[in-house]
Amino acid sequence: MKHYSVEELDFKDGLEPEQIRTRKIFEDLKEKAANKKNFLEREKDFFYTGLKLSEYNDGQPEDFEVCENPIFRELYLTYFHNNLSEPFFKHKKGRGIVQVGYQEKIKDFKILMKISDSWWKEMKIENHTDKILQELSIETRRDLKQLDAKYPPLSRRFKKNQNDYRLKKDKIILHSKFIYLLVKSVIENNDAKNFEIPFSGEMVEFTVFSLIHIVSRHYAEPIKDNSDKTYHYENFYPTELHIDLNNILLEIDKANLIDINKTDNIIFKFRKVVYQLYIQKKWESRKGKGNVQIFRIQTFYPIYSEIKLNNLAENFNETALNQDLSVYTLK
Repeated sequence: MKHYSVEELDFKDGLEPEQIRTRKIFEDLKEKAANKKNFLEREKDFFYTGLKLSEYNDGQPEDFEVCENPIFRELYLTYFHNNLSEPFFKHKKGRGIVQVGYQEKIKDFKILMKISDSWWKEMKIENHTDKILQELSIETRRDLKQLDAKYPPLSRRFKKNQNDYRLKKDKIILHSKFIYLLVKSVIENNDAKNFEIPFSGEMVEFTVFSLIHIVSRHYAEPIKDNSDKTYHYENFYPTELHIDLNNILLEIDKANLIDINKTDNIIFKFRKVVYQLYIQKKWESRKGKGNVQIFRIQTFYPIYSEIKLNNLAENFNETALNQDLSVYTLK
């Protein structure tokens, strides 16, 4: 089955030729949806948006199985983008942005709880063939194990603790599904070469593990509720992280200051925020190649600790590379 490119699915303007072009794509996807064909996530999003905007009798998103993920994503962002802080708002066709009523909110929460239960069954499986599911299920089980430690079974006998535990568990599970769709879209929308970064005479890889690890542990602070971690608030969007790190590492490499065969730790300042990037040298089995040595981006997070920042100032040299970027090396 032919899949549509990111460019083809881009709504460029509201003029008639563009409406005709995108309508043809929509009708093709509608036929494929009716025939249960395989969709990429971007095609699901396009079709879902088309249904919501359509002025014809094309049906409702709930009528099509391929709309399940876009429906979930919209519900998740409606209620969890601000950590369940009311009021909640949705876009309604012909009405614009409206506040979600009580009955609709209850209905949506029931849908989300059903999704949470179903996704948790998926995350309990320990031997997925899908790399994204495999890495993500490990992260999700780890997060839930930490939650269980905070709420031991005895404490959950109290109603308040029981309710708090269930809410936090659902947050973690639903966030896991949201990350899955995000990572899946990033992988589908990019060529494999876009995740390879030439640096320090080696090829650094930004893998599924890299993206899941960073997004799961260092974004969405209200969901994670872990004061031991630092979180990204600015500068780096998860969907563009591989591109941004590629550009930054290429710029740092021009200065020829870092040898990743001698250090796994790269510290740089970008737009006045200090960041730590770990690149792990490891052996990995690759199909058709056997065991090969790779350099994999392990984790990436901002440094806010005054103690760590003071240590940098005392023990590292800061070299400015451009107006936005500088790199730290040991004195």
